[in-house]
Formats: sequence, structure tokens, C-alpha cells
Amino acid sequence: MHINRNSVRDVSAVARWLLSLAGAGVLALAVAASSPAQSGDVQPAALSKQRAALYLQATRAPLANLESEVNRLGVMSETCRVKYGSQACGLSEKPLESDRLEDRYGYYVKQPVEAHSKGGLKIDRRKWQGASAPPQR
Repeated sequence: MHINRNSVRDVSAVARWLLSLAGAGVLALAVAASSPAQSGDVQPAALSKQRAALYLQATRAPLANLESEVNRLGVMSETCRVKYGSQACGLSEKPLESDRLEDRYGYYVKQPVEAHSKGGLKIDRRKWQGASAPPQR
């Protein structure tokens, strides 16, 4: 069997091109996966705000209408748990053992919001704008 040098060079060039294309694809996927715009913000403070907003929404809408938001927040909460730990993300150390919507809402939204609010409302009168003293009763 006779192998032409030109055909070996052509195959080698094609192989290099394919490898560089695959490498560029892997790099693009890695950048997209780490992008906050793609995966949502899983920082504990951002999750806390999203939970509070969803908690308020649930007072005005049936929980069934919020299922996709509850699921999205659950995924983001678990991602936060992996990055920062359960306590930082407001989650229980015990994993959720149910797939019911009400349980998912309670675990990922209601319990963290209510635990966060147990500290009480803190009002710093020195930071009131436009007033040097609290209003009179």
C-alpha cells in the first residue's frame, strides 16, 4: 500500500482544524456555563432577594402558577449550597425529601425567608432622610 505525502498532510491539516474547532467549542461552553446571565445569580444575598419577591408573589397568586419560579429558585439554591454551603444560602442541612410543590416552596422559599426575618426589623433612625428626629405620635 502506497501512501501519498500530500494525502497525509491533508489529513493532518483536517485533524488539526477539527481539534482546534473542538477546543473552541469546549472553551465557549465553559465560558457560557460560568456566565451569571446564563445561570442566574447564586450569590446568597441575591437569592435572599429573589426568595422574598417570590414569597410576596405567593401571597397573591396560587402556588401552582409559581411552580416554574419555585423550581428555578430550587436549582439556584442547590447551586448556592455547593458553592457557599447550606447555612450561607439559608438552607437546612437536611436535604429535601419530597417532590411536592408545597414542600419545595416551603424548603426553598418560605423557611429561608421566615428564618431570615426572625431577627426582627432593624430601624436605624440616624439614616432617616429628611428628618432629624422620628415623627411624633
